[in-house]
Amino acid sequence: MKRKKKDSGGSLDSLLDTITTVVGILIILLIVVQLGADSAVKRIVEEKKEEDSKELMELAMKQFDDQERALLKEKEQLQLKQASQNKEQQKLIQEISQLEKELAAKKKEIPPAPPKLQNLRQQKSKLQKDQQSVEVKVKKVKGLLAKAPKPSGQTLSKEVSLPDPKPAIAGSTPYRFLCRNGKIFPLNDKALQGLVLSSLAKAGVKPNKDKEYDGKKFLSVINGKKPSTNFFTLVAREDRDKVIRFTMERKDQAGEDEINAVKDGSKYKKILAGLTPQKNYLLYEVFPDSFGVYQAVRELANQRNFPAGWKPAHRGTDWWSYDWGYRTLGRKEYLASRPKPPPKPNAGKPAPPKRPANVLD
Repeated sequence: MKRKKKDSGGSLDSLLDTITTVVGILIILLIVVQLGADSAVKRIVEEKKEEDSKELMELAMKQFDDQERALLKEKEQLQLKQASQNKEQQKLIQEISQLEKELAAKKKEIPPAPPKLQNLRQQKSKLQKDQQSVEVKVKKVKGLLAKAPKPSGQTLSKEVSLPDPKPAIAGSTPYRFLCRNGKIFPLNDKALQGLVLSSLAKAGVKPNKDKEYDGKKFLSVINGKKPSTNFFTLVAREDRDKVIRFTMERKDQAGEDEINAVKDGSKYKKILAGLTPQKNYLLYEVFPDSFGVYQAVRELANQRNFPAGWKPAHRGTDWWSYDWGYRTLGRKEYLASRPKPPPKPNAGKPAPPKRPANVLD
C-alpha cells in the first residue's frame, strides 16, 4: 500500500480554539459590561431621584418658610388692627355710658306719663259712684231741712225730743242686718239654724238622754259642711263650759253699698219684699264706717212702714257668738262642779226691770 501523503500546510484547530475562546471571553465581557451598565444606570437614576427629592424638599421648605413669614406678617397686622378696634370699642363704651347717664337724667325731667285709658275709665266710674252717693246724702239732708221747722226771730234755740222706745208688734219676729265696710249684709239666722238641724240629721248625730252631743262629731259635721246663706257662713266652736256657740263669717263680695242697696232689683229690696211689717221687725248692727248705707236702707224701710231699730257696734268680730242651746258631753257634770255664787249685797231688793228684747227706737 501506498503511504498517505502529509498535508503540505499546518493544522487550523488551535486557531479555531483560540478564536472560539476569544469570542467567548468577549461575549462574557460584553455581558459583564452590559450588567455593569444597567447597574450604573440604576445607580445614576437613584442618585438623580435622591437629588431631585432633596431639591423638591428644599423647594417645599422654602415655600413653607415664605408662607410662615407671610402669615406672621398678617398676624401682626391683625393684632394691630384688633388693638385699634379695642380702643375704639372702649371709646364707644364710654360714650354709651355717658349717653345712658344723660338719658336717665332726661327721663327724670320728663313729666309722668298719663294713665291708661282703662285706668281713666275706672277712675271715672268710681267718681260717678261717689257723686251718686253724695247726691243721695244731699237729697236726704235737703229733705230733713225741708221738714225742719223754720226758726223764729225771737229765739235761735228749740227743744228737740227724741222718739220714745216702743216695743215691736206682739208675735212678730226680728230680721237682722249687719252694716259694715260701707255695705249691708242681711242675716237670716233662722235659715242658718235650720241648716244646722238638717246637717245633724243627715249625719246621724243625736244627743244623749241629757241632750248632750259628742263635741268632736258635732264640730266635724258643721265645720265640714260649712252651712251658709248668700251673705254668711256658719262656724261652730266648743267652749270650756261645754256649750256649742256659732259665729257668722260674712261674704264681703255679697254685700251691697248704699247706692246698690236701694236700686230696683237689689237683694235688700227682695228681702224686704218677702217680709211684712205686721209679722217682722228689722234690727240693724251698724259699725262706724257704715252710717251712710244704714241711713239709705233705713229710709227705705221707713217708707214701707217696717218697725226697725239699730245699735252701734265697735267690736272686732261681725257678730257676737250665738248660743242656740247645743250642749256637749259633760255639761251636766260641769254645772254640778261649779261653786255656788256668793249672795249679792243688795239681795232682797227688787231688780230693775230689764229692757224687752223687741224694744225699738
